Amino acid sequence: MARLSPRDYLSRVIALIEKRGLRSSKVDWKIVKARSLEMITEAKSTADTYPAINYVLSELGDNHSFLISRTGSGTRPLKASVQPTIKKRVASPRVLEADGKKFGFVRVGSLGDASDTEAAKTFARFLQQEISEAAQQQPVGWIVDLRGNTGGNMWPMLVGVGPLIGSGTLGFFEYPNMNVAWFYENGEAGVVNGLGKHANFKLDNSIADLRNVPVVVLIDGATASSGEAVTISFKGRANTCLIGSHTRGLSTNNENIKLPDGATLFLTTSGEADRNQVSYDSGIAPDITVEQSEIPLGAKNDPGIRAAIAWLNTHCH
Repeated sequence: MARLSPRDYLSRVIALIEKRGLRSSKVDWKIVKARSLEMITEAKSTADTYPAINYVLSELGDNHSFLISRTGSGTRPLKASVQPTIKKRVASPRVLEADGKKFGFVRVGSLGDASDTEAAKTFARFLQQEISEAAQQQPVGWIVDLRGNTGGNMWPMLVGVGPLIGSGTLGFFEYPNMNVAWFYENGEAGVVNGLGKHANFKLDNSIADLRNVPVVVLIDGATASSGEAVTISFKGRANTCLIGSHTRGLSTNNENIKLPDGATLFLTTSGEADRNQVSYDSGIAPDITVEQSEIPLGAKNDPGIRAAIAWLNTHCH
């Protein structure tokens, strides 16, 4: 295959973004195409078109689409949102005790490379093991900490805490012309489309569901992307409360598209809704707002954890 000229490369990428971008209809493509071509008049290679591609992505206004070069270096759209501050964290025990009651505690951190299957299985297995070991102490309620979870691969996250969410349809990807459900069931997480149920990730020997237990989900301004998808998966679940602060607002789904020169386009192609098909275009608000201030996450005086225990105390028997 002949190497594409910078102009042809850019034209192909723009056509892809125009066809598949979630907010494509909001873009004045005549102006954007003309401006992007002006930006590459001196381009000698496809890499020289990346600033123009980022300009196009910024015009989508989703603040989530981005480009990664063949060497793995990231480039961000011109209008990308400001990165949130990640709060300092200290280690927390997997079981917390207060007023003679025990509460399970599970922290779900970010997860990087979606293609690293073994790392993903290790991640999910660790979470389920944490839940299993804590469950042996018979906690009356659970705290799932998604604060600081900036995203990554959502499927191992869902499988990891799936036993606490419970089996079934947990949310929907909202495309311009259709909705596609996502689910968790017995160690599998994936989508249900026109071809039936498709597992995107599976963990053998999954632990059983604990779906009837009360759960508090802790969120903050650094909970983003896949962290928000996991948060949405808890929405509509019985005996569940979200505590903390509003999430970052990247509650949309990116598809990874390999480009001809080896770069990868992470393009936002769908929005996200919960199991009741309530949409979250700009993140998720907590049911109870808590100001963390400068107190480290997981500390003994962590206001989020204190609020979680207070809520659980009124909902646990």
